[in-house]
Amino acid sequence: MGRDTRTATDGVTYRRETVTAPDGVPVATYYWRPAGRPRAVVQIVHGAAEHALRYDGFARFLAGHGFAVVASDNRGHGATARATGGFGVAGESGWRAVVGDLRVIGERARAAAGEVPLVLFGHSMGSQLARDAAQEYGRELAGLVLSGTFRSLPGCDPEAAVARLESEAARGGGRAAPSGFVPELFSSFNDPYDGRTGYEWLSRDEAEVDAYVADERCGFAFSAGLALDWVLGVRKINDPRHQARIPAGLPVHVAVGDQDPCHAGMTLVYELLEDFRYAGTRDLTWRAYPGARHEILNETNRHEVRADLLAWLEEHV
Repeated sequence: MGRDTRTATDGVTYRRETVTAPDGVPVATYYWRPAGRPRAVVQIVHGAAEHALRYDGFARFLAGHGFAVVASDNRGHGATARATGGFGVAGESGWRAVVGDLRVIGERARAAAGEVPLVLFGHSMGSQLARDAAQEYGRELAGLVLSGTFRSLPGCDPEAAVARLESEAARGGGRAAPSGFVPELFSSFNDPYDGRTGYEWLSRDEAEVDAYVADERCGFAFSAGLALDWVLGVRKINDPRHQARIPAGLPVHVAVGDQDPCHAGMTLVYELLEDFRYAGTRDLTWRAYPGARHEILNETNRHEVRADLLAWLEEHV
């Protein structure tokens, strides 16, 4: 991807470029800069089967309030997928490689902004990648925000999932073998809704749901290898030994919709909060928005959500 720079009438500068990861993979990366010196850098980590540019509105909102924002397409997603084998294919050890990519990209953005604080914001699967990153290099972060999050994959038996996905990879020709694991995992999420698109569980805003359905970069299945990476990644971050590696002084904020089917009626949020408390996190806050579903940044009350997240950022950086 070539470099592209544009400045909007509000003074926000948008730029996209390719960042070469340590193993040579070109990672599609996007930047939003405010008119003046940034107060901090917010690094956005997108969720499963979507891409970073879906966060353009939120990024421009933050940049309009003085924050620099950086986001990248994870391996197997967005524009980065072309270099890793296509949508849902992430190469060898995709999860661990993405965590490494996030560190490189975040540090580059922070250095370019003048060594200001760096806050990691992760949504859904991205929130779990962000938790992994905080375990690996949390002392380099000024804050951790987890959106649409859940402690573990709902309804998933990790051991059975590992055995199934390893078998699929062995039978299907390797890690790139197609798998129905992720579609099956989320198949029941739309049951409470009318089923017009199958993705009503994402948001009450029909326009946002329709945009997701129409976007060819969204809603794809994972290969056996990437699905296996996700299961193993979640098992790793939920290990108390790794949870304890997150610095106790790192501020953490959890924000979810209380009707999000991913957290099993808030159960998987309460369990996650308890993990942080048990590990000694001293600054832990959370909010569940009544009636909101999975993508709170694309919900009908997104202006309230944005204002709350901005207030948290202003208080903590």
